[in-house]
Amino acid sequence: FYNSSRWKEKGEKEKFITVFPTSLKYCILNYPDNNPVFLTRWNTGDLQADKCPNLQQNFKDDVQFVRQMVDTIKQKYNINSKKIFAAGFSNGCSMIHKLAVTAPDVFAAVAGVASILQSLDSMKTTKSIPLWNVIGTEDDRFTSFFGVSSLPFSDSTLLVLMSYITRMQVCEGLTNSYTKVSTPSVVSYTYETSVNPANQAKFILSLVKGMTHIYPNGTNFPFSATDFFWEFFNQTSLSGTKEIVSSLDDCKIYPNPSVEQMIIDLGSTKDISKYDILVFNMMGQQVFASKDNHQTKFILSKEKTGSGIFIVQVQSNEKRIAKRIIFE
Repeated sequence: FYNSSRWKEKGEKEKFITVFPTSLKYCILNYPDNNPVFLTRWNTGDLQADKCPNLQQNFKDDVQFVRQMVDTIKQKYNINSKKIFAAGFSNGCSMIHKLAVTAPDVFAAVAGVASILQSLDSMKTTKSIPLWNVIGTEDDRFTSFFGVSSLPFSDSTLLVLMSYITRMQVCEGLTNSYTKVSTPSVVSYTYETSVNPANQAKFILSLVKGMTHIYPNGTNFPFSATDFFWEFFNQTSLSGTKEIVSSLDDCKIYPNPSVEQMIIDLGSTKDISKYDILVFNMMGQQVFASKDNHQTKFILSKEKTGSGIFIVQVQSNEKRIAKRIIFE
């Protein structure tokens, strides 16, 4: 994950600390042949399901380990304790789900690829944090479990994954209401209507067409999960989870999604004499730039970017805001 996820490169660019903890090794029945092997695995529900039978093992409390790790980092470095996030892949994605329900006091948001909240880790949390999960339609961990050649790239997958989605709704206190945005390669379902209006929960489930059991980094697949997760994380902090925390917090982009054009509206933002607009595609490549803008409203058209999911950055001096946009 250190070498392939591109989180360390993102941290160097955006000036935040990246940490790559390693789990302990346990004897597990490894996929796909169920051969017993010793591998690093986080102590989540899928570890307990895959552990070697008839073997006594000392399973450690990884949530406590992560809490101690964060406390150690806080002691050594001057960090913003309201903006601590977790990302993971496969069993690591199970772990970030577990952290969402067991350590919402530590993490402001979590995001992962290629696993789910395991039933053994399920619990109602007293406080909900935003969670984004990305699953590939060709991920063999899912297709083999459900006995299908591929997950449907449609709303039918909601039926296939119903037990997981229901589990998330119960644990996070969400209703079954969702909004949907789709492109030819990605469809996302966002659940953010809480049973308790005071609870600011958000659960995003994205299906990526044709993606196998990988953490997409823009090279192994034309989608950079880290770029989009970082934009997602930048929308949240423990002090609030609805809007991006930024010096440009009056900036709005609408309509989003759009089929033709969007308006980037700086509204009543003060002390902004000029600003730059940068747009990046799913691979993290810059596809559009407009420098030294002065007008309060900027029109961004689809002909400048093409169709798809993008990250748009509006920046002026040291102030910056980033949002996900979709041109259908």
